[in-house]
Amino acid sequence: MQLPLKFIFTSSVVAAVVFAKVASAQLIVEETLSIAGTVESVSRDLLVVKDESGKAYPVRVQAVDKQSVQLEGGQFLRSPAEIEVTGSYSVDDLQPGQNIRFEAKLNKLGRATGEVNEISLVTGEDEPNGLKVIAEGSKPGDHSTCEIVAQFNRTTNGRLVVKIPTNNGFTRKSTLSIPIAKETNVRFMSNDINRAGAGSTVKKLVAVRLNTGDIVAKTVRIEVTRGTTARASIDDALLAKYRHLSDEPLKPRLIRSQHYAFMSDISERQAQIILDKLETMTMLLSKYFGQSPSGIVEGFIVRDLSVWPDGLLKEPAGIAKIQSRAGICFNSSLGDRRRAILYSCDDHGVIQHECTHGFCHLAFGSTGPTWLAEGLAEMGQYWKVDKLAVDANPRVIAYLQGSEPKRKLLEIAIPGRTDPGTWKDYAWRWALCHLLANNPNYADRFKPLAMALMKQREGASFQTVYGPTARQIAFEYGLFLDTLDNGYRADLCAWQWNQKFSQLSGKRRTQVKISAARGWQATGVLLEQDASYDLAAVGDWKIANDGGKYDADGDQAGRGRLVAVIFNDFQLSDPFPIGKLKTFVSPTTGQLFLRCQDDWNKLSDNSGELTVHVRKTPPPQ
Repeated sequence: MQLPLKFIFTSSVVAAVVFAKVASAQLIVEETLSIAGTVESVSRDLLVVKDESGKAYPVRVQAVDKQSVQLEGGQFLRSPAEIEVTGSYSVDDLQPGQNIRFEAKLNKLGRATGEVNEISLVTGEDEPNGLKVIAEGSKPGDHSTCEIVAQFNRTTNGRLVVKIPTNNGFTRKSTLSIPIAKETNVRFMSNDINRAGAGSTVKKLVAVRLNTGDIVAKTVRIEVTRGTTARASIDDALLAKYRHLSDEPLKPRLIRSQHYAFMSDISERQAQIILDKLETMTMLLSKYFGQSPSGIVEGFIVRDLSVWPDGLLKEPAGIAKIQSRAGICFNSSLGDRRRAILYSCDDHGVIQHECTHGFCHLAFGSTGPTWLAEGLAEMGQYWKVDKLAVDANPRVIAYLQGSEPKRKLLEIAIPGRTDPGTWKDYAWRWALCHLLANNPNYADRFKPLAMALMKQREGASFQTVYGPTARQIAFEYGLFLDTLDNGYRADLCAWQWNQKFSQLSGKRRTQVKISAARGWQATGVLLEQDASYDLAAVGDWKIANDGGKYDADGDQAGRGRLVAVIFNDFQLSDPFPIGKLKTFVSPTTGQLFLRCQDDWNKLSDNSGELTVHVRKTPPPQ
């Protein structure tokens, strides 16, 4: 059968593609795409690129440490991509604690001659910090040319100050101070797609579109700048911490920490990283609930099933989950003795999700109803130390924002155990649990409710706890979904339900402080339909830590402008600008709320406040 422009897709697409089957379904290449543009988002193996016309392309990218890429329909495809993320910065862009590589001429006393002309940023996957002699000096006191991988400390008086390990085999000095040339640049190169942030330039993207609709990358070239390089993540920090360990996969053996013990074939480096993540997660959950697990989570983390001896993995359902790149935690109880046994692929998010189930069972005796169990498990993999902001998979956020109609509260908080469903069902449960746990209007009731449900106390339910405030929760939940993004702070956007409102009469005026770092804020003014009001805002505020100050008119694009909205019977009007001075006729009766116009996920770095004076417009003389 001839297929013009169409080929059977295999693990390697080069020119014409040969035949293969994946997950018992034939995948066909319908066209080859060449895309240039900018990065809209990156999430694990999903890169979203916008071309010059504004059209968005969701592209699946198999990372270098993965054996396959998961398609939208659940199939797994081996299609390693050639990834290159590059950038160039100034030395002033370096941050303390970053690891860098450069060449310098040193003697045994750690003294340098000449200048450093080129610096490279080091990622967590590179070799450990240290010093390697490239060209040794002819005499003992001569300077040798050395390649140095070190931790950046600072620049001062034209010198680069770095720290290296004391056991470097060359010099006893652990702090080096080396002259740098004025035009020295810092180069960045990585094969990790997640180092490209929003706004990065896609110089080259060659991909294929399959008959499933999936677009799969073969070659990716991205150029980043200081502002578009993805921030160093916790994964980066852990990679740097355990960079001295081998990343070569091993045969199944025991890996363990205080609260976890697994048989696994992952590398020593990955083992320490995931155990570190799990212990941090356990610490956060124990601190939040005020209760620790009664035992350890046991089980299996599998990278490659083919290297496991027959009979070691005994649960067919667990093996099936691993084969589908998923996981499951088998929880059981015998009297007061509880056990939690994990079967999981080596995806860190999957492991953390399932181990949250294990924590809850070991700490409370059950994981509670499905909506709570899966919502908490999703929170468990996203929680970070001292971080209140949303930090979730962009795919999840995009789904919640774009889904219509939105699921209602009682469609999510269903009593008892139900079908866990797909990642989309998990997304709704996470959203509800995140809001309830982080919004101060509801957080003080969420923790005792969650504990009562997991302890299976009679009478405990979502409806009995939150029923009296159902309309308020539904309103804030809807607002949360409409404005949700990574960086969003539910605590800063909580609605001020307890604020009293009254009408202005005669010459009565009122004034209110409006913070730049909060969402909609109550003025206490109850507007009358068709009545005219005057507002005057005094002061200035900032919409970034290192940004300039703005008055209530904001900048030319409207950022930092004072804006208003009218709340009436749980409905909001369209926002409208106020600025420094504004007279407007209220189109409806309702409560007046004000805020600083800024992205909802960027409020936490704002500062300052305005004093806003409000009065009814005086009648003409």
